[in-house]
Amino acid sequence: MIAVYLDVVSYDEGLRIQQMIHAARVAGKGDDVLLLLEHEPVITSGRQGNKNDLLVPHEELEKRGIAFRQVSRGGKMTCHYPGQLVGYPIMRVETSQPDIPFLVYRLEETLIACLTKFDIQAGRIESLRGVWVDGRKIAAVGVEVKEHVTMHGFSLNVFEDIGIYQFFVPCGIADRGIAFLEHFVNTGGRSIMNRVRDMIVRSFSLVFAVPVTARLSWEAFRHKFPEMIHEGMS
Repeated sequence: MIAVYLDVVSYDEGLRIQQMIHAARVAGKGDDVLLLLEHEPVITSGRQGNKNDLLVPHEELEKRGIAFRQVSRGGKMTCHYPGQLVGYPIMRVETSQPDIPFLVYRLEETLIACLTKFDIQAGRIESLRGVWVDGRKIAAVGVEVKEHVTMHGFSLNVFEDIGIYQFFVPCGIADRGIAFLEHFVNTGGRSIMNRVRDMIVRSFSLVFAVPVTARLSWEAFRHKFPEMIHEGMS
């Protein structure tokens, strides 16, 4: 597994990068990849999304600089923004019938293990996806498996941005709040994001029992593994 660190990118750019690496893994090229990044403000709706969970017209989102995207992952409506860590594991799944609930469970376990290292007691709520602290959601999970390779993944709220949450019903759940890591930890500014990112990589390696062979910036990854990048891909 190669951990690849990006900065803040648009949702469309992040999806394009996923698709390039996904195509390479389907073709048997390179190694599995865990992309870690932040997104420009966006609300996304998965396969189980309900249009009524969006509380304002699309035009209102555009005026505020918030994109909206319908996506192919599982789950309902969620958001991404600078200050939230997003992880996209792009991995080959060798079984003929991928166990997606177990994959989601292990991603949740990765997030729980990471938060434990910051002395945050996180867990699950029966019948609900994601990771929760004191009844509030701190991390969302939604994945897709195409041609035996995973896409999409998870998001972890590190810094607070309540503003974007007022425009939709997170994950279709109206009666529970949102939690942010910075409410539980003395973050010391933006440097906490690097610590969280590194701890996610360690936790992922342990939970999925895969060694992390390299930690690379996006530019370094492109240079070292050109066979996994097809820049002309739309």
